[in-house]
Amino acid sequence: MAAQALKPDRLIVLDNCSTDGTAKIVQEFQGIKCEYIRNPKNLGLFGNCNRALEFAPEAKYLLLLCADDLITPKFFEVMTATLDDCDGLGLAYCLDERIDENDKRLSVSGKVTGDASVIPTDVFIARKAEIANQAFSGSLMKTNFQKSPVEFRLYMPILADVAFWADWGKHCKKILQVNLPLCKYRWHGDNTTNTVMPGIQTLVLDEWKVMQMNEQLRNGNSSFIRKFKLKGLFAVRTGIKAKRVRQQNNLTYSREIVKEGKRISGPLAWLMGQAVVEARDLVVYGLMRRPKHPKNVYS
Repeated sequence: MAAQALKPDRLIVLDNCSTDGTAKIVQEFQGIKCEYIRNPKNLGLFGNCNRALEFAPEAKYLLLLCADDLITPKFFEVMTATLDDCDGLGLAYCLDERIDENDKRLSVSGKVTGDASVIPTDVFIARKAEIANQAFSGSLMKTNFQKSPVEFRLYMPILADVAFWADWGKHCKKILQVNLPLCKYRWHGDNTTNTVMPGIQTLVLDEWKVMQMNEQLRNGNSSFIRKFKLKGLFAVRTGIKAKRVRQQNNLTYSREIVKEGKRISGPLAWLMGQAVVEARDLVVYGLMRRPKHPKNVYS
């Protein structure tokens, strides 16, 4: 934040009952003025995000930056410029560079072209139904001093952000994707997506639920082809998880994931999905030799 070319007017650190040196670091930091607020009790990740949303009426732009992620120095300068002409609620999100615990690059989330693409609302929500990539910490909301019309669903410990962005997008007058890696998303073994991973509900069933919820936000009814596409994408995503869990020698859980994935997608979509998983792994991690984090079941 202190390195931003366009510095934020206000920086608030919401300490969700940490047990480390957060308070001391914030209070002694000289690079930029910080407001420090400690929650009286741990609200959970998305409960803390809802606490942060309470500041929306006090801000023209609002960024929720997770503690382990980074934004590059040009983030605010570039991102606010894309939403400058939006006279209501808006959203701009950038590409993200995935890094590990030691700042080693794992991948970039898309093609770096340097431009900004306007995304129609229905197209954006369709992408959210497909759980297309959108870095949480790389998503800038234009709140325009208005109360947030939506909140994070606390009953979804992993997928609440995917549902939230679809809900938020439904209220936006302008949505853009900035094709620059202005955010660094850190993957490590203690990510929430890994620590709550063992529950079949949070890992698999919630994913299908949020895909269906987001699809229902779109205009019109889904065609047969569209429904089959979503089942196919779900089969691919679930197949990746089953394979990664199997590679971690948890065979029983892997079989459970396969059983639930096949039940929801159906045998044809499942078979096609697993062919994609194997071909993708061969190309991405074999021929292209992209590094992957050993604990990332979403890779």
